[in-house]
Amino acid sequence: MKKRSLLPQLLMPLLVTVLCGGILLLLSIKPYEKAETYLKVAFMDNNSVVPQSEGIAGLNIVQTDIDTEYSGKTYEKGDVVYPEYGTQYAVIECEAADIFAPVYWGNGAELLDRGGCNTPSSVVAGGEGNTVISAHVNTFFAALNKVKVGDEVKLYTDYGRFTYTVSELIEFGSTDKKYLKKGDRDILTLYTCEDNLLAASDKRIGCICELKKREFYNEPKEEKSNEE
Repeated sequence: MKKRSLLPQLLMPLLVTVLCGGILLLLSIKPYEKAETYLKVAFMDNNSVVPQSEGIAGLNIVQTDIDTEYSGKTYEKGDVVYPEYGTQYAVIECEAADIFAPVYWGNGAELLDRGGCNTPSSVVAGGEGNTVISAHVNTFFAALNKVKVGDEVKLYTDYGRFTYTVSELIEFGSTDKKYLKKGDRDILTLYTCEDNLLAASDKRIGCICELKKREFYNEPKEEKSNEE
């Protein structure tokens, strides 16, 4: 009878240990990135300007303190305010998906590192048309895949707060722009990359939300002028 080699028996525990260690390392990357990003948000100064060193030349990233607990009088009609590019102008909240994040007017890596991005080719919160907001899947929109039809999403701004209800879950390719157009429906479109542990994905996932309630903090300028 041939003697069995001891080498495979000795190497097997080592290989299992290395494999388990690699998996744990990959799993630890995303929670670390998420924690680091939230720490940046937690300690950012109100109304501060972050100097731009890389990326878009001359870009100033403005972080704004948005009141999410406004309790004053509100109006069904009012005027939306378009911010300067690179300015945080809103906060998005969706309890069902554990989302509470700043929203910047603009796009690009510098802004996505700090929150959600409202693409300038769409409209601002509460405006007429499609408000399109994206964020990284490993930070602010990590649980976007948990949203269900009927869930509530809120956008808080300096000029009002706006309540949306998820009406449709969507999937589309990275080059497909059909959900990102301004359009003529008063909706909110949220999307992020498909979560893929080993490689970047060309698939996007998200949802479309119907605008259900506008609450402006000031009366429309036209109505004020008529009263005077």
